[in-house]
Order: sequence, then C-alpha cells, then structure tokens
Amino acid sequence: MAKIKVVTIGRLYCSGGSDIGKLVAEKLGVPCYDREIIEMAAKNSGISMEEIKKYEESILNPLKKPINLFGTAEDITEKIFAAETEVVYKLVEKGPCVIVGRCADFILKNKVKTLNVFIYSSPDKRRQTAMSSKYNVPEDEVDNRLKKYDKKRGDYYNANTNKKWGRKASYDLCLDSGKLGYEMCAELIAHAVEVSG
Repeated sequence: MAKIKVVTIGRLYCSGGSDIGKLVAEKLGVPCYDREIIEMAAKNSGISMEEIKKYEESILNPLKKPINLFGTAEDITEKIFAAETEVVYKLVEKGPCVIVGRCADFILKNKVKTLNVFIYSSPDKRRQTAMSSKYNVPEDEVDNRLKKYDKKRGDYYNANTNKKWGRKASYDLCLDSGKLGYEMCAELIAHAVEVSG
C-alpha cells in the first residue's frame, strides 16, 4: 500500500485545526497550505479576494438562489470551488503536504493516498480560544460567532461534496484538541503518516 502523501484537516471554528496543521507539517518536514489556497485561487481565476472571502464559505441553499445581472451567488461559489480544486491539485503534484480545509479530503479522493483528519473541541474550550488574544472575540458575541462559522463551513462542505461535514464516518481520524492539546494531536497525526505504507 502506498504511503500517505497528503494530510487533510477539517476543523470546527476555534478548535486549533490551522495551528495543528502547521505543527504536523513541521514534524513531517512538508509544506502546510491553508489561506494561501484562497490567494492562489483568486490569482488563477481572476475572481477578486473580496469575492472569494465573501462566497468561499457561503451558504448554498437551492431554495434561495439570489440572481443578479452577473449570475447567481451559486455560480460564483461553483467557480471559486473549481479554482480552489485546481490549486489543490497543483500543490499536491509538487509533493507531500498538509492541507487545512477547502474540502481537500473530497477533492483528493481517489487521486492520492490521504489521511483525512477532523479536529474538534468542546464548546467551552472553543469559547476560551475565541476570546483569546489571537481572535479577540467579545464574550457576548462568542456563541453566535462559533455557530455562524461552523454553519458556513458545514454548508459549504456539504454543498460541494455531498458528504456530511464533521461526521466521523467521513474521516480517518477525529481528534479532540481540547482534551489532547495541539501538540499531542500533531504527534498522533504525524505518527499515523510515518507508520503508513
């Protein structure tokens, strides 16, 4: 069996998925791609960063299709997803890597051997993270922010993959970063890659 080439990381908002992705990449000596994928997709597609940020994790509801002279929001979201898919393929062609978000587990299915990870944490731990100096979310806005971003990520993933975001059966490894800590999560993921193949 071929060795795992790519680690994909899905994550709840403020569960530390991005930080864990960077730690895993350091341990494996490979690059980690996260927000850079958006920048590359914008450059390659001609869609502005503002449009991508607005629609990248937007809700796709087939019952609500806003229409304007330039096409629907759904059309733009599909173009963004196609642009990000192209970027993900190109990055993976360069060699082993870690990819955070962007539906990479679905995009790379049957393309290369992946380890698909989902990072989650308790609401209390995520609230603490959201209010930390890194995010600076005011206490009275924390619960709404967590729900909003989880819903946006879930809706974007579900609409583009026909899979259920965060459902354990969709992933190879699900880790509670609040209980294990970022370093231990990264150790476990890196170990799983190293012993594969």
